[in-house]
Amino acid sequence: MPINRNTILRGPGTVVFGGSTLYDADGITCEISSDTQGIPSSISGEIGTIKTDQTGKITFTPCGQISAGILAALFPYAAANIGASACGATDTPCVVHSVAGTKVTLVNCCVSRMPEILLSPVKTAFGGVELSSALGLAKGPTEAGALFKVEQAAYASGSPDPSGITGVAYSATFGDMQISDTAGGWTVTPEVTLQPVQTDTLGTIDWTVASVGCTAKCTPLGLTEQQILAALPVSRARGSLVGGEDLVISGAGGLKVTLHGASIVAGPIRWGNTTLRVGEIGFTAHRSVTDGVLGPVFEVEMAG
Repeated sequence: MPINRNTILRGPGTVVFGGSTLYDADGITCEISSDTQGIPSSISGEIGTIKTDQTGKITFTPCGQISAGILAALFPYAAANIGASACGATDTPCVVHSVAGTKVTLVNCCVSRMPEILLSPVKTAFGGVELSSALGLAKGPTEAGALFKVEQAAYASGSPDPSGITGVAYSATFGDMQISDTAGGWTVTPEVTLQPVQTDTLGTIDWTVASVGCTAKCTPLGLTEQQILAALPVSRARGSLVGGEDLVISGAGGLKVTLHGASIVAGPIRWGNTTLRVGEIGFTAHRSVTDGVLGPVFEVEMAG
């Protein structure tokens, strides 16, 4: 029987997560996975397959709108305690709502990959983000709606406002160093490592925060060889701690990103007939400590 083109589903949608509506730049992908393993037999080979786990994953690139709510949703681990639950005390659902009117809800989601932060007048703010989903709180895999649910509902999430997406000019400070311009903007990469929490009966029910980090890089303009070399920790004693200064990158009307206790990990100087003297420099952040109290590794805020 020939296919009826009206039955082929297609079209865009939006993501609602952490109380914020997130519009995508180039599409949304939702994957529901059932992990399996074979039952081996030496006489006849594999004789069956059993299911071992169930998880979900949503990936997309935000279109670039920024707000305090969006930042809180996308960067939840800046001050997270090592060993904490990624899913938290209550379920946080993620809803993908198509313009055609179907809602797919993953009932218990957490951010498993924070997006890169792109700071430039000609770039939108974020790279790709990944959300991971496990069974809902105190739910078993055989219960209806334990991992996801699908329902029909009229689309009412509107569309993105371009005035909240345009980039701004950014500058940075690192101790006495001022970086007023760059060759191609800043790329800040927040990182989190999550370890799955599994039970023999249920499979994956949560993830544990194992580590949090953040790096930043740019190709600065206007710095001298002396400034770059003086900022490197080469003159410190072997075995001494490096870092300690905050790297602060901000742009009026855009974002303010702080890497606490940062240190320069790369600072090449180059020569050539068309080569910029200072190459791409890199920074890495360390968790801040105030009066013995652990603070954030990095911060992402709305700039004034």
